[in-house]
Amino acid sequence: MEAEPTTSRTNQRLSDLLHEARWRPEALARRINAVLAARGNSRRVHAKTPYKWIADGAVPHGDIPELVVELLSAQLHTELRYADVWGQAAPRPQPALPADHAMDLPWDSNGLLSLVGGPVPTRRTIIAVTGAALTAPAWAALQQPAPDLVATAGDGGPVSPPLLDMIDTVVAQAQQLDDNQGGAARGFVNDQFAAVARLLRRASYNAAAGRRLAAALAQLAQTAGFMAFDAGEDGIAQRWYLTALRAAHTAAEPGLAASILALMSNQAADRGHALDALQLAAAAQESAATTPPAVRALVAARSSLAHAVAGDLTSYTRTRHDTLELLDTTPDTSLPRWASYIDRTELDAITGRGLVVLAERVPTRRKQLLHHAGQLLHARAHTSPTDAPQRSALRHGAWLSLAHTAAGDLDLAVSTARLALGRLPAVSSVRSVALLLRLHDELAPAAPRSPAVRNLVNQLRTLPTPARPTTPR
Repeated sequence: MEAEPTTSRTNQRLSDLLHEARWRPEALARRINAVLAARGNSRRVHAKTPYKWIADGAVPHGDIPELVVELLSAQLHTELRYADVWGQAAPRPQPALPADHAMDLPWDSNGLLSLVGGPVPTRRTIIAVTGAALTAPAWAALQQPAPDLVATAGDGGPVSPPLLDMIDTVVAQAQQLDDNQGGAARGFVNDQFAAVARLLRRASYNAAAGRRLAAALAQLAQTAGFMAFDAGEDGIAQRWYLTALRAAHTAAEPGLAASILALMSNQAADRGHALDALQLAAAAQESAATTPPAVRALVAARSSLAHAVAGDLTSYTRTRHDTLELLDTTPDTSLPRWASYIDRTELDAITGRGLVVLAERVPTRRKQLLHHAGQLLHARAHTSPTDAPQRSALRHGAWLSLAHTAAGDLDLAVSTARLALGRLPAVSSVRSVALLLRLHDELAPAAPRSPAVRNLVNQLRTLPTPARPTTPR
């Protein structure tokens, strides 16, 4: 398109970006209004107002400038800054948003479509929530009936079976990227979420196709949530998980909802919020009640971490028993594709890191708990460098090294840490790096009397120092 007439105060940056996005100013106004409506904001932008922003160099008030940056970034698949669009620095930092911001929506199809009606606000500072803000949606998802999601007159064309198959393949590949590379592909996963959300809003499909789209959306949001959690961005992770929960509810996928709830429980446990973790674990187990045994085993294993953080060895032992019993059950149905990674090695590793936490909380059983933790973590921590999942192998290798350190076995602590460090060039995981930095702190006192420990501590000291996420101590 041709650039609009300008004056000396013209915002040529905005004009050029609209040209690159193939949007007329009226199209920008429509997209702004759609997002404002989806977020429950009654403000609207007149169709001709963006012309004024270009011709006069005017900057709108409130959240509109940041929203324009979000929209253009999403359309152009690039990270734009405020100054890239408006030619000046942002007037002041935007206020932080809670993770559940603007999520007080009905548990029906309109609620989901409103929630995904605009960019997930990850460009703003998102702060994590606790208590009812986090646990109330978990119970609401269990109590509300799954709605039908049908669009028969969308302007985006019909959703065909081959398109659904392609989406399912992309969803599975996104999960594999997380398994093998950690959060390195976060931008790609976010883009796929936006693409599926756009189909839900604009395409035409029947109820069955609508549920498949909602299930795909839930899986992408779950993957994006775990990537954000693994990057130490707890507020953004909660935002993704809460979005994923709504999509799984709409898809009538109780097993997927249970998996999301269990991940929310694990995040709360990692942050040291035992009561939230226990509530979310209970909701996850209720959601999983009618799912295949392997899914229930996964939920039980993840739930054990809540009991570990609470220092409840009895309940931890019960969930471990449930996990093993369910794994030994002959499945009567096939596993959903998203659950294909569930196996004894992974579930052992999950419960093994809970034992490291319990060893700190139940000092009278410390020696036995650390010994058992080493047994459960060993297989995953020693995953071949050419096998999946590398991100889990890195994380649980760091936990195993911490267990050996706590048990006083410095030789095993060093060899296990070196194995974990060897995975770092290929895996992006802020939380794993934080665990290795914690290992540095715990090994440092032994460095003067052990050359092997001293060399490892020096190597750990060179790791990039992230904003350290909370890890249970």
